[in-house]
Amino acid sequence: MPPTATLEDIKAYQQKVEKDKITPYNLPPCPRCSVESEFFKIHAYRERRFLIIIEMLIKAAYCSLVRFRCPGCDKTFTNYPDFAIPHKHYTRPSITGFSANYVESDKMTYQQAVMVDNSAPGYPQNDATLAPSTIHRWITSLGRLTNTCRTALTLLLQENPVSSICRDLARIIVPQRKYKTNERKKQLSGCRQLVVIEAFFQVTFKTSIFTKLAIRCAFS
Repeated sequence: MPPTATLEDIKAYQQKVEKDKITPYNLPPCPRCSVESEFFKIHAYRERRFLIIIEMLIKAAYCSLVRFRCPGCDKTFTNYPDFAIPHKHYTRPSITGFSANYVESDKMTYQQAVMVDNSAPGYPQNDATLAPSTIHRWITSLGRLTNTCRTALTLLLQENPVSSICRDLARIIVPQRKYKTNERKKQLSGCRQLVVIEAFFQVTFKTSIFTKLAIRCAFS
């Protein structure tokens, strides 16, 4: 099965929103003025469309996200559920899963990375399928989250100083055939580092980097 959040995940989060169970306490302090998140106030609710994969079909599902306001500087922040990545319509499992397919295999091509059991997820309205170029864009976005990776790594080492994560990161090598410029090499390496760190993060904190560090993701 393709990596994806489920419709049940999205419905469960919507129910939490409707019952006022989404609080800012899991957010980091304001990156502008350092006010602690416990002082954030609800600013607005914004409906977001998420794209999930159901039986190899890409379908839209909607839920409301809560925006909080910092009383210190009036900056507003969105609280992201575990299945979401800031500014992306596809869900976190899809984005990190398909990206990992490419960056974790030395011989994988973008055309192969979108395939699941010899076919690519498609859109029910037409014959279009998940495009290899979409994986390329996801890797570019993930590879640029250097500040987020650095912060997440610091949190992991604070929690477990003897973790093997640094050794795992040191073993990352990007094959020459996968890039033509140093900038692309940097993005591929950064994406693979994030995939590794995210796996450790899920085990250690039982949540995603993008949930715990949503504000920093937006500022990276």
